[in-house]
Amino acid sequence: MSYVVVGTRDGQQWNVEVSGIGTARAAELGQIESVAREVLREHAVADHATVDLQLLLPDFEVDLQQQGVPRHGLGPVELISALIALVVVVGAIAFLVGRALG
Repeated sequence: MSYVVVGTRDGQQWNVEVSGIGTARAAELGQIESVAREVLREHAVADHATVDLQLLLPDFEVDLQQQGVPRHGLGPVELISALIALVVVVGAIAFLVGRALG
């Protein structure tokens, strides 16, 4: 059997809902799985320690942004740096081809 666990941010804590079983709170993101297993244990689920959990964390991206984790993707500085590097590489190749043919 598998259980869906939804963790949503609530201030400084996380609400942990084990679908169809119950809810609890976790102080940190890393505690969501153990809190979900505790909810299962409290509701007499025999295999609570090994059952498959499907974790859904809709607020995880928001939490990463609040924690200052950089976004993936290229900003203006990276794009300009990449363009300069491309121009240097193309110029070097053109120089070498010109020397080889000349």
